[in-house]
Amino acid sequence: MRNIILCICVVLHIPIAANATVIEFSNDGSVTTFEARDYLADARRQQKKPMVFKSAAYRKPKDNFNRFVQAAALEYGVDTRIIHAIIETESLYKIDAVSPKGAKGLMQLMPATAKQYGEIDLFDPEQNINVGTRHLKYLLDKYKGDLILAVAAYNAGEGAVEKYDGIPPYPETIGYVSKITALLDY
Repeated sequence: MRNIILCICVVLHIPIAANATVIEFSNDGSVTTFEARDYLADARRQQKKPMVFKSAAYRKPKDNFNRFVQAAALEYGVDTRIIHAIIETESLYKIDAVSPKGAKGLMQLMPATAKQYGEIDLFDPEQNINVGTRHLKYLLDKYKGDLILAVAAYNAGEGAVEKYDGIPPYPETIGYVSKITALLDY
């Protein structure tokens, strides 16, 4: 509370230089600049279109992994959009993500699933994306290209898809399939 009061006092008692600039940084990485006198006048701020630009240093999380996604997509014949949708849904592009059930890395691979494809470091983005995409390709082939069943199996396991002869009635899996299909406009 003390900092807020101090800040208000500073704003109220120090005159603003005519050519001062205020810079706002948003969570999405955009930067907006205003002349200081306009920044404090809401009506003037809304009338004037501020200059908005993306910082050169800002990158979307998926951009950091595009080369690995593209390589895996090319190697296994899987659409990059599907791989990105799974990574976004599974881990929000967090390399060190670990689920309560023990799935790890960007594509949230269970250690036993990953081990089927050889010994890998689940927190290495390249290896995780490669093996996750390889597993997804296996599921797409198993379900004859049916993306819905492949994605359901990726989330709940093949056994659950077979047991229920389709998407398992688990709220998590239903939500997972819905999110992936929404991301893909499927």
